[in-house]
Amino acid sequence: MLDTNACYRAVKTHDRKFDGKFFVGVKSTRIYCRPICPARTPRRDRCSFFATALEAERAGFMPCLRCRPDLAPGNAVVDAKANLARRAALLLEKNWAIGVEELAARLGVTSRHLRRAMLDELGTTPLQLKQSRRIAVARKLIRKSQLPLIRIAYASGFASLRRFNAAFKQHTGRAPSTLRR
Repeated sequence: MLDTNACYRAVKTHDRKFDGKFFVGVKSTRIYCRPICPARTPRRDRCSFFATALEAERAGFMPCLRCRPDLAPGNAVVDAKANLARRAALLLEKNWAIGVEELAARLGVTSRHLRRAMLDELGTTPLQLKQSRRIAVARKLIRKSQLPLIRIAYASGFASLRRFNAAFKQHTGRAPSTLRR
């Protein structure tokens, strides 16, 4: 049994946690959607909730052409931005020295679109993600090695000691030399 009140709250907020868990049929249009559909949210009294897409189709509803509930979650057009952000984050994790323009070219989008997608989905830009990764590597090297700070700066992807010190202090609130002490 589906809790219709919880289902309607999920539809109203377009909550991604419920994608694929249930489907909503709109009685006035005879169309069924995923909870994350970008279409305008119908009134509560016009909604029917189904556990599967097959149930919705058996009840006489047709699949939405925007959110494509007949496709598995993750393969529809409404999932494109989330997929792009996830793929970009994985590429950055594997090769954090890659530039944003090159990353966008590999993914087949513009750098501006990539930045907006990552900001919307992950709450961070590619540059901020790269910077966080560099700082994490630098912290690890400072704690676990006795390398001079200039070597740590270069090993963690910074082009100069000055830029490394500034970024580290901005990110952590203290200088790298104080962390070593």
